[in-house]
Amino acid sequence: MISTDGINILLVDDRPENLLALEAIIDRDEYNLIKAYSGEEALKFLLKYDFAAILLDVQMPGIDGFGTAKIIKAREKTKNIPILFITANNMDSEHVFTGYSLGAIDYILKPFDPLILKAKVEGFVELYKMKQQLVLQAETLAEKTKELEIAYAGLSEVTAELRVSEELANVISETSIDSMIIINEKGKILKANPAVEHMFNYERDEVIGNGISLLFSCDHSQTYINTVLETIHFPENPMGSDHLKEVNGKRKDGTLFPAEIQIGKRYVHDRYIVACTIRDISKNKDYQKKIEYMAYHDSLTELPNRRSFNDRLSVMLNHAKRTNQPLVMMYLDMDRFKYINDSLGHIVGDKILQKIAGRLKAGVRTDDFAARIGGDEFNIILPETNREQALELAESILHSLNQPFYIDNYELYITACIGISVFPYDGEDTLSLMKNADAALYRAKEQGKNLYKVFHSGMNIQSYKAFIMQNDLRKAIERNEFQLVYQPRINIESDIVTGAEALLRWYHPTWGTISPEEFIPLAEESGQIAEIGEWVLRSACKQLKTWHNAGLQSMRMAVNFSAQQFLQKDLIQSIEGILSETDVNPNMLEIEITESVIIGNESNVAQALNQLRNMGISISIDDFGTGYSSLNYLRSFPVNTLKIDKSFIRDVTENPSASQALVSTIISLAHHLNMTVCAEGVETEAQLNMLRKFKCEEIQGYLFSPPVGPEKFEAFLLQNEEKNSIKRSKDGSFENMKASQTSTPLMNEFEMKTGISENEEILQAAFERTKKIYSISTREMDVFHLLVKGFSNKEISGQLFISEHTVKNHITRIFQKLTVNDRLQAMAKIYQACMEEGKGIQPH
Repeated sequence: MISTDGINILLVDDRPENLLALEAIIDRDEYNLIKAYSGEEALKFLLKYDFAAILLDVQMPGIDGFGTAKIIKAREKTKNIPILFITANNMDSEHVFTGYSLGAIDYILKPFDPLILKAKVEGFVELYKMKQQLVLQAETLAEKTKELEIAYAGLSEVTAELRVSEELANVISETSIDSMIIINEKGKILKANPAVEHMFNYERDEVIGNGISLLFSCDHSQTYINTVLETIHFPENPMGSDHLKEVNGKRKDGTLFPAEIQIGKRYVHDRYIVACTIRDISKNKDYQKKIEYMAYHDSLTELPNRRSFNDRLSVMLNHAKRTNQPLVMMYLDMDRFKYINDSLGHIVGDKILQKIAGRLKAGVRTDDFAARIGGDEFNIILPETNREQALELAESILHSLNQPFYIDNYELYITACIGISVFPYDGEDTLSLMKNADAALYRAKEQGKNLYKVFHSGMNIQSYKAFIMQNDLRKAIERNEFQLVYQPRINIESDIVTGAEALLRWYHPTWGTISPEEFIPLAEESGQIAEIGEWVLRSACKQLKTWHNAGLQSMRMAVNFSAQQFLQKDLIQSIEGILSETDVNPNMLEIEITESVIIGNESNVAQALNQLRNMGISISIDDFGTGYSSLNYLRSFPVNTLKIDKSFIRDVTENPSASQALVSTIISLAHHLNMTVCAEGVETEAQLNMLRKFKCEEIQGYLFSPPVGPEKFEAFLLQNEEKNSIKRSKDGSFENMKASQTSTPLMNEFEMKTGISENEEILQAAFERTKKIYSISTREMDVFHLLVKGFSNKEISGQLFISEHTVKNHITRIFQKLTVNDRLQAMAKIYQACMEEGKGIQPH
């Protein structure tokens, strides 16, 4: 519903966004802004309402602006409504004057200046108000004489329109930020607006009467102006087809500036009048240069970026083809740069990248091209360079990067790997050269740090597999392609399984089983190791809980952690959450790390390990002896266990003189530091006997069991428990078990009367009877077994891998359920149960 109280203004444009922009600029409380999306819709509104002004778009589908204006002017009711054409900058002079001939008051160009637009519309509104006032006056006079009012109103309306039109034209000219001048057919300046003074630094009096060449003095600009003047007298010549022209303006002091000039002509009173609009585009040029620079350069290092590199590589490769010259492509990637960002922050990382870029600029030759293509990756193009020269330059670059970087208070050392491909030997197009250089880089990364490699054909297969593997790795968890296998850890003296190491296997649907040595580096490189590590820990804890609920013997689960996992900010919270979720006691978990995890991350790792140790989680160092860390770490870090690498164990029998001394030293060192030792890779009895001689506590290897799935591991546990049960029965288990120092005569009497040395079955039946009668849990029964055998709280803690505080709590609950006050009374309960079992009494 359109209000009848305000002043109606018709906005006509086929594009809604343009109508919204017009509405936002000119909207006022007293205006009723009516929007039409076509010429046809505008004509319908004109039949219904009276309008103060029409803002009409020239280019529209259906009836365009000119057609609409022609119809408006042909209608008696609408012919006097002021029309302001809105058009784009590409209107030529012929169309401009067509609009004027149809009765347009003025034009405004897109993008339009809001201040100018508002001023023009307000002029139309003032005209409309004056018209309305005249109508009111005419209605008053109509009472006296209708003929006089009509004549007077008509005369007043025409006079007002002429006056408003003239003033409006003056307002537009005077307020325009563009220079506007009027010249005759000879190029003489007849009129100029105030913007000319600001743009050219001339007073208007100095300009008027002079030729337009005063403002455009360079040859190119003069040629264009002269061409315009020559075509003025030829109406059939489409002057203005290139109406928007870039020229050089000249200020009074002689300085030049880029400008755009738009020219239109009109035949008035037997002569041609030419209007020129001049716009200073200096800022636009500066912005264009800045945008172009930003589009082709890296904002951090000021080196060319990937887009610039791709363009330059194509140009230089085409030149190499034409001149039959070799061309070298280098692909650089910094080693372990992510650790700097993660540990010292991105600000330090950015400063290092800037210094790396500086060294690359200084290290390449004048005609070489270095670019940063993203992250810590750089590309270098070496034109007219053979393989030998490329290798020399690669060595020089690596040497320059090996020099220390001094950032803030840090002295940092950075290395890089370089992949090299050479045209035409390693590819004749940009894609092949880039792909092969990338393959060479991957091989360099694979073989170590601070290396360069030149491409050869065999690298493609490895690179392709690595690429596919890295992509498939992202979906391995959701496709259930990961599985855990478990390898038991055995106590040398008792042959009891004390723990299990959870080992990850990837069963790829195409390539079969992939070892962790192959896919874990890819997971670390792609940042997926955190998600995979979390899956491993959760799965291992779930399995441990399953075994515990099944009544299998208590043992500790060992899980390997990589260096990147210790960089997680929420690592401790994540582990706590998984332990809570799976209901696993922290004392039953062991975190295995390698020496390489510690290097470069000492503070982060130390803090995390101490937090884990305080939770009750055990810490072990895996593959000990193969890394490069200082022995000081053993003293500084809360380590419980050292795991001797299998390479040393293998050499114990193959190269006994050196290896035995080394293994013996490691075990002795660990014992002096109150650590236990586990030997990995034990495969022969000779190795086992040697480790027993050196007082090694635990072993792990194929002599007992390879890594197996959960079912086979469970079967191994049952077999191991049965074997040790038979062994204890034959040897007299209670006499051979480690008895408590507080054993009482009742214990000896208990053994003699029950005959448990000869009949283990009666004892087990007695325990089962007691468990059912008094509702003792499985975990409490583990403690109860050792308590009856005479173990102290500390010894029970060591056997079950739980804290002494937990042992005490279990014993308190056992006493409460049995309604006894001490160990002697608890033993008496078992004694009584054994006697009843011996008589064949069944449980209640």
